[in-house]
Amino acid sequence: MKVSLGSVLLGALLASTPAEVVAHPGHPSTCVVTTKRKEFRTLSNVQKLNFLASVKCLMNRPPALSATYPASTSRWTDFLLVHQANTPFVHWVGQFLPWHRAFLQDFEDALRNECGLIGGIPYWNPALDFANLTASPVLSGPLSFGGNGVGPVVIPPGGQSSDGNCVIDGFFGNVSVRVAQGPPPGQVADRCLLRYIRQDFASYWMNPSHVATVLAQPDYATFAPLLEGDMIPPDVFPTMGIHTGGHATMGGDMSDMFTSNSDPIFYPFHANIDRLWAKWQAANPTARQYDISNPIAPRGVIQMWPNPPAGNVTLDYQLSPLKVGGSSTVTTVGQIMNTKGKGVPSAPGKPNGILCYEYVE
Repeated sequence: MKVSLGSVLLGALLASTPAEVVAHPGHPSTCVVTTKRKEFRTLSNVQKLNFLASVKCLMNRPPALSATYPASTSRWTDFLLVHQANTPFVHWVGQFLPWHRAFLQDFEDALRNECGLIGGIPYWNPALDFANLTASPVLSGPLSFGGNGVGPVVIPPGGQSSDGNCVIDGFFGNVSVRVAQGPPPGQVADRCLLRYIRQDFASYWMNPSHVATVLAQPDYATFAPLLEGDMIPPDVFPTMGIHTGGHATMGGDMSDMFTSNSDPIFYPFHANIDRLWAKWQAANPTARQYDISNPIAPRGVIQMWPNPPAGNVTLDYQLSPLKVGGSSTVTTVGQIMNTKGKGVPSAPGKPNGILCYEYVE
């Protein structure tokens, strides 16, 4: 009997709805077979649908963190509000890359254990699309994250947005975002997903030449700030870096640093940032696997953290409030320095790892 692609996709979609989700069994204690994180465009249609449907599943599941975040209306907004609440402490700091690595792992675990994701969270390499961003297969077509928004947009409680327009196409076209933009505490809203793509920014910051410059840095002290970027006035553009420049390129929700993960593209985008860190580490693992530094306090002139602690980030620094893998204790930097370190004997004097994934180039 001939089976159509449509029926296969429909079957995969139904298998990813909340009613059909079965939690994965306990993960092995040793990293023998890694979870593979692949570039989104290389996935089959069924794999794309599995990931996209698992994300939408989180949008429809009840919250687990509403006691801490009263504005949360779903598992999806749980993650949104965790990022919003911790933005002042995890940006323009030495802990930026480790915190987001742990945050991505928590998100992937939720997709796998609660919403039937098979495999790992995919990454999006925008350097493949820098010349014509809106033509990217990651941003166009029904099995995509959707393209540019259309407007005008009114943001509750009133007023027109200058930050983006409503996304109406792709898998997340016309979804509702239940949290207002801006700093904590999160406010319940009912608005559209906002995006306003800047091709001029893409042509510059998503250019592969910037990736090459970042990967050529000799140590974490220079690598991490260059990858993350800064916002140094009066002209912030030249210092944005791959990360901040990428957020600004997408505009809309991605340009609001507090609630940037309102846009589902945040997660594949940040998986790529993590991929670049893992790639840099792998180029010289003896020197770089456990190389961590830079101040705990935010650098630059934009200060959102009152009285931040002095000192540099170390392997013992706690990535609050993240508890990767359901641990009862807050994850530390040292535990996530090796993406394939779970159950593997660590280097002498280094902490044991808890991760088990790798990026497929």
